[in-house]
Amino acid sequence: MIKAQIKISTPNRATSRSLVASVQPDNLNMKGLTVKGKALDRSASFGLEFEGKIETFIFTLDDLLRCLQAAKETLTKVSN
Repeated sequence: MIKAQIKISTPNRATSRSLVASVQPDNLNMKGLTVKGKALDRSASFGLEFEGKIETFIFTLDDLLRCLQAAKETLTKVSN
């Protein structure tokens, strides 16, 4: 099993919740992948577990990071 932990700082819990919610639809379809997101006061935390090839995990992790970056940038622009 391959595991990773991602923690992203946010200005508040509402932004953290929005980040976690923004990637939930992508997490449902991949066999062997578990992504657990948690909204904290000033950060969003994501735990990933994957039973499969490391190459697939790296591509998936890269995709998740891109989605999180886009969501965070959008939330920052909307809240300003």
